Amino acid sequence: MRKLIVTLSVISLIGTPQATWAQKILPRTEDQQRRAEKIADRFIERFQQTLDFEIVWKEFRLSDPSCTHRANGNLSENDYAKLRLNGDIIEKLYIATMNLYYLKAVYELSLTRIDSQSEDVSTPAEIEVIEQRSKFFQNDDRKPQSYEEVSELIGTFDQLAGLYRKYLPKEAMKSATWRANEKNLRRRSEIAYAGVLNGDETLCIAKGSNVYIVDRGIFYFYVVDEGGKMKVAGLGID
Repeated sequence: MRKLIVTLSVISLIGTPQATWAQKILPRTEDQQRRAEKIADRFIERFQQTLDFEIVWKEFRLSDPSCTHRANGNLSENDYAKLRLNGDIIEKLYIATMNLYYLKAVYELSLTRIDSQSEDVSTPAEIEVIEQRSKFFQNDDRKPQSYEEVSELIGTFDQLAGLYRKYLPKEAMKSATWRANEKNLRRRSEIAYAGVLNGDETLCIAKGSNVYIVDRGIFYFYVVDEGGKMKVAGLGID
């Protein structure tokens, strides 16, 4: 099962993510699955238009996304209490993390194919300078030790995301390289599409509620029906 935040090396300081585990596989409802896929595709379309996870997340998320925000890496409930983190800053950390992940991934996957022997994409010099100066990027085990350090981490992630946005090739998510990588990632998925999840503890979705999985490569969705409308409960990341 895909994990609920990032293991990407550039933000490995977030630690080992919590996983989303299936409680039970339920029979798939074809109409609901198609609606879930439509929402996922629209989410990606909006990200392509805005290149900003915050804007898109707030358009498609559940009315209460706090469980998804709090599943952000190895900051435990004890950490939240110790550092006196309120819901607003936890949300900002989640959004900053996801924004950096997706913009870095789009940058790399639009420039080189993962099924080829091509060399890794070089990191822009401006980004390398920030990573070399940041205490968080010099030690993978380094976690924020105060509210102020959490804010500093968010600021660093936001700055890096802005630079990846700056260096993205034009029409990056429409390039032949991008499309080939997306297809390759979807072929490698381990999810069997014979059903949907019966609730999800990590996302605070109770048993008896269907959680529909939609695999779109690096965009990997958990979608639920909330009040008759399909909403994104979370995104899983390898």
